[in-house]
Formats: sequence, C-alpha cells, structure tokens
Amino acid sequence: MARKGGHKNYLRAELSPFAEHPMGWSQLLALVYPNSYEVAMANIGFQWLYGLLRQNPALLTERFFFDKQPASLESDRRLGDFPVIAVSMPYEIDGLNLIEILRASGIEPLAKDRGRTPILIGGGDSLTLNPFPFADFFDIIILGDGEDWARKFPEIARNTPPGLVSKDSFLDSCAKIDGVWIPSRDDGGVLRRAHSDRQIPAYTPILTSFGHFRNMFLVEAQRGCPFKCAFCASSWLDEPVFNYSVESILSVYDEFGQGASRVGLVGSAIAEHRDLEAIIRGFAERNVSVHLSSIRLDRVSGKVVRLLAESGAKSVTFAPETASERLAKRIGKWIPPSDIIEQGRKLSESGFDEMKLYWIVGLPEEEREDVKNLASAIEEIAKTCSMRISCSVNPFIPKPHSRFADSPMLSHRELEERFAILKSRLKNVSNLSLEINYSRRSRLSALFSVGGRELSSAIIDMSERGIKGALKEAGIDLDAKISAPQNPSWRRIS
Repeated sequence: MARKGGHKNYLRAELSPFAEHPMGWSQLLALVYPNSYEVAMANIGFQWLYGLLRQNPALLTERFFFDKQPASLESDRRLGDFPVIAVSMPYEIDGLNLIEILRASGIEPLAKDRGRTPILIGGGDSLTLNPFPFADFFDIIILGDGEDWARKFPEIARNTPPGLVSKDSFLDSCAKIDGVWIPSRDDGGVLRRAHSDRQIPAYTPILTSFGHFRNMFLVEAQRGCPFKCAFCASSWLDEPVFNYSVESILSVYDEFGQGASRVGLVGSAIAEHRDLEAIIRGFAERNVSVHLSSIRLDRVSGKVVRLLAESGAKSVTFAPETASERLAKRIGKWIPPSDIIEQGRKLSESGFDEMKLYWIVGLPEEEREDVKNLASAIEEIAKTCSMRISCSVNPFIPKPHSRFADSPMLSHRELEERFAILKSRLKNVSNLSLEINYSRRSRLSALFSVGGRELSSAIIDMSERGIKGALKEAGIDLDAKISAPQNPSWRRIS
C-alpha cells in the first residue's frame, strides 16, 4: 500500500494543467483507483476520466489510491466525506483492494447497508466484461465507455444532490445515461453498453515521474481491435475498430502534451494503423521519441521499425502467445519462432537492444509437449538474437465474451508443473530474462472473471477472515480447474 505521507511527493512530481486549489466548486466527487498511484497514473482510462471531470469547475474531483489510511491525494480529505465515490476498476483482482479501502474508511461495502451516501459508482473493463461478482457493492455500474457519464454527472449532481435528495431520486436521474446499470433494480433483462463515437483521442493530462511510464505522454491511437484472438476480449470491448487521424493525434500532443519528450501510442493493434509511419514521422519532427504497446512485428514495415529506432526507442514488445502452430491456429494468431528470430535480427540492426515477448501457458488443448517446445523456442530465440530477450509468461485466464470464455483455467497443480518445465529448461540460458506471472491471485482473477453474483459473500469474507478461510466457507476449491458456470449472467451484456 502507498503511504499517506507520500502524497506531497506525488503532487510535487506531477506536471498538471489543473489548478492545485480550485475555487468555486459546489459538489464533491471521489475518484478511486484501487491500486497504487504508479499503476493508476499509467492507465490512460483513469487519467482521461479524471481530466474530463476536472473540466467542470462546479465539481471538485479528488483522487484516491490503495492507501492503508485512504485520504485524497489533493487535500487529504477522508473518503467518507465524499457523497459520491466513482471507482475505475480495469482489473478484477483490484476489487479486493476496493473492499479494503471502503472498510478502512468506515464505509459499508454492500450497497444495501449504506444510507443515502456515499453512493458508489463503478466502471472499467473488468466491470464491463462481467460486473456480477462485485454488483452488490455498487449502487451504479457503468457498462462500456464512461465518457457520457462523466460529462452528464455534474449536472445530475447539481439537480439531484446526493445526500439532500433520496437515493432513489439520484438513481432515477442517472438511469437515463447510456450504459448505466443499477444492480439493485436488476430485472434479468439485456444490459446494454455505452459505446464511444469520440473523434478526439484520449490522453493522459498529467505527467509524473512516479508513473510506470515515467514522464511519458500517453495518447490513444486506436480504439478496438480488428483481430478476434480466441483468448482475448479486446475486440468485444471496443466496437467498432477506429483509428484516430494523424492530425488529431499530433494536435492533442501539441495542445496537451506539456512538452513531453516521450510519447506512448495506445492501442490493441497499433501495427494495423495505416498511418503509423506518418504518426512516427510527425513526432520525430517534434524531437519526440515514440513508444508502442505490444505490436505485431509481422505486420509492420522495415521503414516503421527504423523510424522507431531513430526516434529513440530501444525496446519493442511482441506477443506471439504460443510456439505451437496447432494451438496458434486455434487462437487465430501464428507467428513462427523462426520469424521472431528474423525480426530480432532486423531490430538489432536498426539499433534496438531489447525484445520483450509475451507467452501464454495453459491454452485449451495444450499438452505438456507444447510447453517443452515453447521452452526450446525461447532458448533458440535467446541464443540466436544478439539483443536482450525478456519473456513474460502468463497463465490462460478465461475472459467473458471471448471465444475461449467457456474453456477452463487449468488446475494449480497442472500449471505449476508446466511452469516448472520452463524454469528448469531455461534457468541457465544467457541473454534471457524469464518472468512467470502466476500466483494464487491469478486464480482469483479467473474466478472473478467468469463468476457470478453468488461470489459477493465470499468476497466480503475474504476481507474479514482471509482468502483461504473465505473460500473454504464458500465451498470453492481455488486449486481446481476454474470455468464459467452454465448460462453465466454476463451473457446478458450486449
């Protein structure tokens, strides 16, 4: 957890366009990200939402993070002093942090146990994919894009002030906004998401040296994903695919980038942006280095690679997922290890010194021999490439609305055995950094990813008696395979 005393250090490290002590406000809103400051400020969705809310001078929005004694970053106000608490929750596992934050603030986690205030509003990718495990904690959940809510909320709060009117009156006003779902009024019908038609890309209005992307200006280059990889829900989350224009991306930087020397382009399939070369050239003309989220190197030209290197980028992230052609055809994404080696050679010749690779273990129909072949492929890549190779290996976690949504996460024992194969085979390989991202929290993420409303009591118990005791009481074996129930509630979301 972050320390309350660190708030001043965080604020001093920020380059922000917002007034430190705004005047003339009449409403209070807490914006919570239930993880560390560093993680939150590297999240473009959280920063974009904060920026939208701060644009309204009548609304004083203050940030909260996962603190032992939750207090606002801006003024050290207590969370319980805010009549409305908005929560940005892109990751399922952060829901446990949220319960801790509420309890530490003296706020009842369950919506039915709270009075008129505070009103708890949730949003983010995890809640859009499957809001049900955490539904009983929220008065309102925003399904899909939250921009419409952010723009309309200040007027609703002015006309029906939370705490001064009944909770039902406030909920009635919010129910008119696209994407709003009120769990206490659920009738079992279809739940519709809010979709964005924004023509101006989202961006991070605040630069900070404490974020995971230090002093980097993040700007959205693309919404959605044209690929429908079987394990991934990105193509469902943001429909349809939209590429922002070169002009809009560069204009946003010129107006809001605050002179940042590094820019991160955000998107699920950046290589598919037909004007990627022009975007990189535009930033090069401004003496700004460009950094990309995970990219399909098999989909970009050598010219783009050279431009990235010339702009100052030193590493590139690539997600082949599997070294098995059989599994690759099932997920809809095949990049042979030989192609990765060839790309590594080109990257090295262009001046890059590191290639980061993402892999998945435990995909449906995977066999132990596939894991052994993955180890051999990684070893060959590391020994052949002259640049540093960093491999991040993650377990398969079923995601709602993906083609593999009904496939189970392997048992703890099976995954441990498969990760042990990789560790044993690759422990003495030089030029290789291997990171296995697997723990019991990974299994909880899978449970929350595909579970239902029946999990709320177990989630409450986890904060009281610990995870192990709560799961035992609920009759949940976290070590067994984890899969979606029959006819899961999240299929109601459209």
